[in-house]
Amino acid sequence: MNNVYRSILIASVMMLSTWNVLAQKKQIEQFQVLINEAVKKAYPASVRMWGFDVQQNQRTSAQFSGVVVSADGYILTAAHTTVPGKNYKVFFPDGRECIALALGRIDNPTTPGMPDVGMMKILDKGSWPYAEMGYSGSLVENEPCISISYPESLNQALPTLRLGQIAEVKNTYGFIRSTCKMEPGDSGGPLFDYYGRVIGLHSAIDVAEDQNFEIPVDLYRKYWTALQKEKTYTAFPEQQDSWKQDPLFATIQKDNKQKRLHPFFEKLHKNSSSLLLQSTVKGKIQQVEGTLFNHNIAGVKRQFLVSKNTLLGENPGLVSDKQNQLMVLARDKSSDLVLLALKQPIKGGIDFQGITTDSSVITMGKFIYTLNPNGTATQSVLSSVLFSLPKIASQAYLGAMVMFNSQPAQFSLIKPNTPASNAGIKVGDELLSINGKTISKASEFAPALMKLWPDDELTLSWKNTSGIFTKTFTLDGLTPAASNHPADKFEGGKSARRDGFASVFAHDAAIKANECGSPVFDQQGNFLGINIARFSRTCTLVMPATVVKKFIERSL
Repeated sequence: MNNVYRSILIASVMMLSTWNVLAQKKQIEQFQVLINEAVKKAYPASVRMWGFDVQQNQRTSAQFSGVVVSADGYILTAAHTTVPGKNYKVFFPDGRECIALALGRIDNPTTPGMPDVGMMKILDKGSWPYAEMGYSGSLVENEPCISISYPESLNQALPTLRLGQIAEVKNTYGFIRSTCKMEPGDSGGPLFDYYGRVIGLHSAIDVAEDQNFEIPVDLYRKYWTALQKEKTYTAFPEQQDSWKQDPLFATIQKDNKQKRLHPFFEKLHKNSSSLLLQSTVKGKIQQVEGTLFNHNIAGVKRQFLVSKNTLLGENPGLVSDKQNQLMVLARDKSSDLVLLALKQPIKGGIDFQGITTDSSVITMGKFIYTLNPNGTATQSVLSSVLFSLPKIASQAYLGAMVMFNSQPAQFSLIKPNTPASNAGIKVGDELLSINGKTISKASEFAPALMKLWPDDELTLSWKNTSGIFTKTFTLDGLTPAASNHPADKFEGGKSARRDGFASVFAHDAAIKANECGSPVFDQQGNFLGINIARFSRTCTLVMPATVVKKFIERSL
């Protein structure tokens, strides 16, 4: 009888466990549908803007964000981004452009940055995409919220998405606090509820990544009429408008008690494919993560690891299996990927043949996760479409400039303690060639350098009155400018190599720079790519699966 009872108990536990997994999966699917519907409503009205001189036809300010809330073109944004009476250029995600006029703003000099309420109006005639205004007075703590705005550092024509929660409905300064991360360029951008309605506008941040402060949308309702005037209010306007209670108030209170708004994201991908690697980089021990692949070649199973090239140096090995030697097979500086072979096979890995190259799986708003070496998963939301990033922070540094339009190219500036000065190049010297390629005029200098990366060897030839010189030396990387902005003080910091990519996508997980190389999956366990760089406070970049697959195929 004991065996019978034991069998029944085991079967019951297994049935209960299966039911729980199915219930959790259904809750995630319901939440995904809800967020997708909200994004569909909110996305078209989320706009990018900057100051614009319509007479000179030129840009006059930094980039910021906003949201259109009426078909005739009223825009909500932050007061600190606008000057009443000035013109601004507005860019919609669908490619449309127009000119807007800054109207009223509320900016109290005794409390700088508060309440930060600003309004604009599109001057061009037309019917514009717009989002419904919600009610900040209906918010519930831990309620899901969505940010759709334009980080200035990414400098993309399309916005990025972040998913979070309402951390505080109203803090001591009157702001909403959310966990949707912000950075410069996001100012004035919209915060939406899970119905796709505007509930707040991005205003400010603190150092911690959950310290993101939003202007309550009810302030715009309250002072709507007063904000129609091209005026800076240094205190709340006397003229106030009234509004009705949120028709969804009771629904929101009820919704937030349901698991469908707070699903449990379990680790759905059971196969171990994330490993911790260790190597020596510039004389120091450096750890980075890697992704394990199983590849069937001519009927023989082989295993490979792919990681972030710039964080993997000499004598690479597995932290968990130091006897299992790793051999570097290929490095690709353009994608910052490195391919390694294992001496001994290990359990786990991603099926190489099963990797999809269908780019349609990269869909903004999709729930995804990063698999960590300890078996846990870091949840996030896919924040963008595929995009390219020019080489800016990752440029190689010579420390020299040539005279504009000089022919032959002549050095006009040599900075001290740089590769150029250490090589002995002087101002006035004539540049002859870079890596064997003749340089005959100044316009050929920058394009030749842009093909190179930090730590690349460069062979330079130049001449002066003393003769012709040829030297080979190593290029430096750009030294990042010092910054005290809270956006640059997040834990782990930015990756040194974070741009110069032909194709990447972003997600909103707080992946540390030394956690790159780890695999990213969707909730069905499909491999989407490898974390390649922590770009900024708001986003981590992923090298898509199709690029990873082509790199492995090309390398083998």
